[in-house]
Amino acid sequence: MSLNIEKLANYLGKKAAGLLGDLPFKGWTFERTVETGLDKPLVDYVSAENGMEFTCDGEDNVNNIFIFYSESRRFREDLQDLPAASGRQEVIARLGPPSKSGEKITDPILGEYGAWDRFKRPDYTVHVEYHVDMDSIKMLTLMRTDVVP
Repeated sequence: MSLNIEKLANYLGKKAAGLLGDLPFKGWTFERTVETGLDKPLVDYVSAENGMEFTCDGEDNVNNIFIFYSESRRFREDLQDLPAASGRQEVIARLGPPSKSGEKITDPILGEYGAWDRFKRPDYTVHVEYHVDMDSIKMLTLMRTDVVP
């Protein structure tokens, strides 16, 4: 199955059942948890073995999709328009100038975080975090425009 950012972004704002029922996700195991101690309920779907998570609102509409490219959690698929091995300059060449960016930082409590870039689209936002120790994608996040921090 060929996936790209736009295809994944099409799940944003729609019911989780739509994503869970489509290939390649249909055969994947997702652990569902509900966080009710917040102002608004938050539903998490995690498929650690497939390197993917997504969160939903209390109505089970998809808010965010997280794609991981680390040693311990690696997305099973490769995005046609943004391969995991893409370096920061290649990401910018493919997605255009970022609307926001941040450099690598070291938090005294939480440790090191890689550089990141955010790319605003009309209907969603793409956030790319890079590995601390190499020039490649660590995590890709797709967000509905109304949930961007």
